Amino acid sequence: MRKIVLAIMMSVSLCLLLAGCFGSAKETTVNNNLNSSPGEDSPADIFANDPSQIGMGMFSYGIVAPNDDQQVYEYTGEEVHIPFKVTGLDEEVSSDFGLLVFVDGLAQPYRIQANPAEPSAEQLMHKFSLKYEETEEFDIVFTPVSGQKGDKVGVVFATILQPDYKPENENKPNYGIYHSLSATLSQEIEFQADLSGDKMLQPYKDAVTEDIPEEIKNQAETVLTDGSSDYLDETTVNELLPEDPDQNLITAANGKAKLKFRIYGGLETTYRTTIFVNHTPVQVKGADYIETTLQKGKMNTVEIELDTSAYDKLNTIYAISVVSGKDYLTNNNSPLKTKSLLLYN
Repeated sequence: MRKIVLAIMMSVSLCLLLAGCFGSAKETTVNNNLNSSPGEDSPADIFANDPSQIGMGMFSYGIVAPNDDQQVYEYTGEEVHIPFKVTGLDEEVSSDFGLLVFVDGLAQPYRIQANPAEPSAEQLMHKFSLKYEETEEFDIVFTPVSGQKGDKVGVVFATILQPDYKPENENKPNYGIYHSLSATLSQEIEFQADLSGDKMLQPYKDAVTEDIPEEIKNQAETVLTDGSSDYLDETTVNELLPEDPDQNLITAANGKAKLKFRIYGGLETTYRTTIFVNHTPVQVKGADYIETTLQKGKMNTVEIELDTSAYDKLNTIYAISVVSGKDYLTNNNSPLKTKSLLLYN
């Protein structure tokens, strides 16, 4: 079995992430503002102050394959079936995580099929809560959301840690390490047939491109230790920012929330970015996802206004950016998740 082992066990000063043969792609900005607030601490604040107080679980996940080579799955006009396995590894607490699939950079709805007679409903995220040594084996089943005959595209599997966590109120909006992302390396789907139907996901491609601000370049320089390379030449950063940059949450007014997405740095690569609210993709400017092609020294920015009239008072929002086209062959800096933010409605 080919798998990635995600271990997030809290000791006095230890957060351990174990990677199997897949390796892992961690989010670029895992932690929110961890300054403590007065009054009763939230779980995220407790973790920031003393990680030993909260067990986060430990689990492994990955495709079931005969070897460690990149696996190639064929789309022939029938649903793609990918054998998969998840296992709980923490003796003290349950291991809770959500599993996402991305095909050619796009969020992919899928079913879980352990028994052909009893497939699950199609969802974008399936959640797991595993006890120690509890194992589930199943097929991930889907019709790809993108591709045509002759294409070869990447398929990647990502987990969101403790997806049900949400801050208690707007005064303590921290997420800390909750909702951290880890992912497998990309596998491949080869299209032997065209997709049926004409309902294709639509991109928004009109991001504003400008020079990376000097302030950000200066901050990036502090990351380097030996001066051998430019940090932003090698590392891609994606961010969701509130309308008020001094705020640590996004506040809606009159059923609308304004925010900004930006992505910059790294290889000259095309990323497809999906915005999630409560782990569900939402449209941006009438499109299903944002498509941006990175350029050296440039930042891509999209101003977003979301209709929040149907949401509850407290919501979670984040973005995930995944390489598309042939870039999965050369760029392992994917998928990238922004930190989760509280959307206060």
